[in-house]
Amino acid sequence: MNDHHRELAQAWLFRQRRRASHNADIWHLRFHREKYLGRIWQQVDNGEYRLLPPQLIRTGKQDDIVLWSAADAMVMKWVALEIKELLPLQSRCVHTAEHRGGGRDSLAEITQTLAQGARFVWRTDIRGYYRHIRKEQLWHHVCRFVRSPVLLNIIKQYIWYTVEHGGEFFTPQGGICRGSALSPLLGASFLWYVDSAFSRQEDIYYVRYMDDFLFLFTRRWPLRRAVRRLHDYFEDTGFECHPDKTQVGRTERGFDWLGVWFDATGPTGIAPRAKENHRARRLRLEEQARWRGLSEEAVRQRVQQYEARWTLWAERQMKAALLS
Repeated sequence: MNDHHRELAQAWLFRQRRRASHNADIWHLRFHREKYLGRIWQQVDNGEYRLLPPQLIRTGKQDDIVLWSAADAMVMKWVALEIKELLPLQSRCVHTAEHRGGGRDSLAEITQTLAQGARFVWRTDIRGYYRHIRKEQLWHHVCRFVRSPVLLNIIKQYIWYTVEHGGEFFTPQGGICRGSALSPLLGASFLWYVDSAFSRQEDIYYVRYMDDFLFLFTRRWPLRRAVRRLHDYFEDTGFECHPDKTQVGRTERGFDWLGVWFDATGPTGIAPRAKENHRARRLRLEEQARWRGLSEEAVRQRVQQYEARWTLWAERQMKAALLS
């Protein structure tokens, strides 16, 4: 096994949880790392490591938060680094680490495709993608490409995970946990066959970001065939398109991708949905800062920092989309 990947996983964990609560388990692991880290990796190598049930934190929203122990998060990050080169990933899946700027290069491709005469668009995403992944299908997919029993031991525990909430334990019958370094990689690779099939079609432009799909067409018939074909794929895997996030029609009506609004002429600005998300995030940031008892000056500085980051993000998105 790659010791460098273990060092990277440890550094990643310390960086990710550097602002954790003072009584979080990360501080105990860091303080006693010379005692515990060697023991953890020895258990992993012997196939004896067991993931603890993560804590389920109810948020009152559609997606709850699942918090893994610090040691489990580190081990799963190491597994993700180990299998990244083993699991198949298609270039049209642009949220993986191989793509610059979180798929930003696809914005320029869309601008170019529109300039070449793409008149029809279909944009959709999977309703509750991670919640509806069939465990057995994902496990068979992983076993096709990963042979190491050490890695498979951790992955199997992750897929059939048990969560704890208020002292009660239960194992979800379907889906996988999103709050892990493994989930983006497994989620990307699981739809590899879909990416491969559509990327071979010369009469369409296809790109995927996580569970969001975008198709561009110059003619109507390829659009209809693509819709029928994707629905066939979803029927085999138990997925369905989200009705509120599905758009089909002419490009002149406009559509958004990665926060940029496009029409038939190309990119026109930041998408309305991205602006609304920005406004809601700004208000939530103010509320959280005041709830923590920060001074008005501290609240103002925190909001200004967020505004600066968002403005920089928006400028980079538009620059990429404008082919400059």
